[in-house]
Amino acid sequence: MPEMKLIESGNLLTPQQAADYLNIKLSTIYSMSMKKTVPVCKVGKLLRFRRQDLDKWIAEHIQEAV
Repeated sequence: MPEMKLIESGNLLTPQQAADYLNIKLSTIYSMSMKKTVPVCKVGKLLRFRRQDLDKWIAEHIQEAV
């Protein structure tokens, strides 16, 4: 069960946790990962998201409101 330790320590997020972190729907995170819009890791058949990758992705894609 080393995978569970990584998730519990906050290094890897499940799709639901990533969706909650980004404040988007679960279906949106799946769609974005399939389109490779957002960085994703695969652990076997499972999708996992690194919090630091999501933070970097947010910083690179943030837009100022006009």
